[in-house]
Amino acid sequence: MLSAQAPAKVNRELRVGPRRPDGFHEILSRVVSIDLADSIEVEAAQELTLEVAGAAIPADETNLVHRAAVLLAERLGVPPRARIRLRKNVPAGGGLGGGSSDAAATLLLLSRLWKAGLAESELSELAARLGSDVPYFLTGGEAQLSGRGEVVVPRMGGPSRELLLLVPPFPLSTAEVYASYDREYGPSGLPLPKGLEIETSGRFFGPNDLALPVLLKNSEMSDYLRSAEQIAPDHAMSGSGSVIAMEGVGAEAAQELSRRYPEATILPCRTLGREEYQRVIHPSGGASWT
Repeated sequence: MLSAQAPAKVNRELRVGPRRPDGFHEILSRVVSIDLADSIEVEAAQELTLEVAGAAIPADETNLVHRAAVLLAERLGVPPRARIRLRKNVPAGGGLGGGSSDAAATLLLLSRLWKAGLAESELSELAARLGSDVPYFLTGGEAQLSGRGEVVVPRMGGPSRELLLLVPPFPLSTAEVYASYDREYGPSGLPLPKGLEIETSGRFFGPNDLALPVLLKNSEMSDYLRSAEQIAPDHAMSGSGSVIAMEGVGAEAAQELSRRYPEATILPCRTLGREEYQRVIHPSGGASWT
């Protein structure tokens, strides 16, 4: 049996531009891994099965983990024979990339189980077919994303940062948030900046161009974001939401948020550099990419 952790990420900044001919939007974003992670185990079996614990999400062919296994088997020309166990700890629909991270970890684990011998570029191409975020999770750490998110440029990360996550009691649909963005800004979208604000501002978090579309789609988010700003001036919604990440706060902030929002989940976490991320997704010392 092989096992690995599948860490989540937060967007330090997310800028969204025009819609592309393929229906996706051009983006420019800085992301960083965090130590909040799902766990995955794989072992040889006579058929492909997926078991999910920790969250009420499908364990069928709609699950990215199942799709990753089938896609890799098709690429290798072998039957998709494996028993996969997925334990969810990362909130779904929160903008933390849990499903994409699970898919990337599955590709890595099954590549070892099935002795795939694929080059990094081949596995990255499969990852991009599964989703825009998946290629990033083959690398992890701090990175700049462009294109539709599949162009990953690793960046030198600083020291690990302690973060606090405010998780509202509802998920948000990425497709619906982008549809709200299109209604607000039109198909041409907002112009992408030449650089990110966090590169010059000295702040950990920068703007998220999906924040306004989320507020237009879900008015409940206004109160959560207002509280986050009061408690932690350096904060941002991650991805398409609904999770809000805060930097520079401690236990008192967590207690205050728990008091204000007993229906929400408050999660402390810390950022992961690339080397630590690679150790987490290759726990048995398998070959890793840097």
